[in-house]
Amino acid sequence: MKRALSVVAVIGWVLASSLPGASGAEPKAVIEDPLGDANFINDQGTGDGSVGDQTPADAGTVSDITAIRMSNDSKNLYVQIDTEAAPPAATGIGFRIRVNPEGAGGTHCLFFEAFFSGANNIVTTPQAHFVDSCGGGTTTPVDILGMQLVIPRDLHDAFGKGATLAAPQAQSFLWTGTYPQGVAGPFPDTTKVGTDYKFIDKKK
Repeated sequence: MKRALSVVAVIGWVLASSLPGASGAEPKAVIEDPLGDANFINDQGTGDGSVGDQTPADAGTVSDITAIRMSNDSKNLYVQIDTEAAPPAATGIGFRIRVNPEGAGGTHCLFFEAFFSGANNIVTTPQAHFVDSCGGGTTTPVDILGMQLVIPRDLHDAFGKGATLAAPQAQSFLWTGTYPQGVAGPFPDTTKVGTDYKFIDKKK
């Protein structure tokens, strides 16, 4: 997955990373993860944050999550994925951000996922969706701009005025097959649980 980035990819990633969301508010880093730990070793498959970040050996750049940032305006939640290098990689990569561990056994109920092309899949353009795993597993496609997901707030009550997204946690994974019928795994990078995100709604 280590690869030289084209000038176009670098420019696109920088521009996408600088997008603050339509609100103009400064994105809040809800997860920060060490550089250089995408190694298929830490927290494999669980992503519970219990042993993440302990092994610094690095095997990937695009799969190496460095931060997850969130911002919002009255219409949308913006989820920015920061990585060591921008997609695409030689190998197809996906990312999952999970919030609200309110399910059975404390499992996270809400997922934001993004998928990028690579030699092991048939993804032609970046794809993203929102999943309510505790509400019947409904999957809803959402827009993705560079590495920023745009989630309409009217998709779920958890995105309402004054709401808080609790205990965010992120994973990167290899994505094989097509979209959405592909296979996720193994997981190069997983993060520890971050800090809650509270929606900011300006008073009129």
